[in-house]
Amino acid sequence: MAFKRTSLSLAAALAMLAPAHADETIQTIDRLVSHVSTVPPIVGKPIDLFVREKVPVSIVESAEGKAPAGKVVLMVHGGYSPSTLAFDVAYRNYSWMNFLARRGFDVFAMDMTGYGKSGHPMMDDPCNLDPRQQAALVPKNLAAACAPKYPFELVSSDTETADIDRMVDFIRALRGVDKISLIGWSGGGIRTGTYVSRHPEKIEKLVIFASSNYDRKNPSQKPEVLPKPGAPMSLQNRRVGVDQRWLGTSKCAGSIETGMPEMIWNLNIDNDALGATWGTGGLRAPSRTYWGWNAEAAAKIKVPVLVMVGEQDALTASNNELFDDLGSDKKAFIGISCATHFMVWEKQSRVLHAASAEWLESTSVKGAATGRFRADEAGVIAPVAK
Repeated sequence: MAFKRTSLSLAAALAMLAPAHADETIQTIDRLVSHVSTVPPIVGKPIDLFVREKVPVSIVESAEGKAPAGKVVLMVHGGYSPSTLAFDVAYRNYSWMNFLARRGFDVFAMDMTGYGKSGHPMMDDPCNLDPRQQAALVPKNLAAACAPKYPFELVSSDTETADIDRMVDFIRALRGVDKISLIGWSGGGIRTGTYVSRHPEKIEKLVIFASSNYDRKNPSQKPEVLPKPGAPMSLQNRRVGVDQRWLGTSKCAGSIETGMPEMIWNLNIDNDALGATWGTGGLRAPSRTYWGWNAEAAAKIKVPVLVMVGEQDALTASNNELFDDLGSDKKAFIGISCATHFMVWEKQSRVLHAASAEWLESTSVKGAATGRFRADEAGVIAPVAK
């Protein structure tokens, strides 16, 4: 599908619509939203941020294009896989976006700076790859290793908060709502959590799936020197991304469908045509300087929060601590059996879909607004005995 660059005043008029798979009641709308970047090498310059929307036709065709209050959601991806790969895999029932849209939600998923169809400043030159990874590009893409031409890390807690804020304001104006809800996976957990701690007035609810980078002792203040010296990007190949980080952590037979890893890797390559040509092929990602995702930030979050994590995920302990530290009086935690960090592509994704929908609709898990829960191998959720 072609997509449009849109402004707030023209967004609804210029949106391009196409059916979402075979479901005629849901429309898919792809847009490029112009943003004045805060990323240091291009600060003050325009950059496009990609966003996909899955929306019930009734909202699009309403007189003013407004969405019902409480029904607008923005999804934010993690460290390598962009939004459509993270949340909208067009296979069977794996699309989290489709599930929520069919429940009546107006669902958006954005690509952060440096990912997918959004702008990739400083990321097209292989010399700007982390020097520790450049050997894999010699001699195919580089005659020899080279020093980064932009010798700094690329994005930060501040610039990523600015990316999300631009998209939140775009969506609020587009659909005529004061607040929206956020869903973040992995790196999207630190991104959305940091955002809510800074801009709670724009957010209704938060769903975090396996946040990365949470540590009670993370510094609250930004580094004295920014941008931080380093390189602008890294590259994740199949051996690391699929074989080690995903399949290497899966312990339950049958939890991942046959052929799913191959399909997901092919979609990875499709989402980064340039990265696919580097070495054995991979996904590029910007280097990130983070601070502040700690107990102090968590305590500032008062909106209702659902935290979910797979029991085979090494982030289980830190996500339990995050749950304990949250300042909200409405918060729930679900540990999910036979699931890894990449549950979005596993059979237990059904738990993510159903639990997030219940939380967004009623601020509850199994009818309770607070508490700890566990989903068994069949996806059945039950309270954890105190």
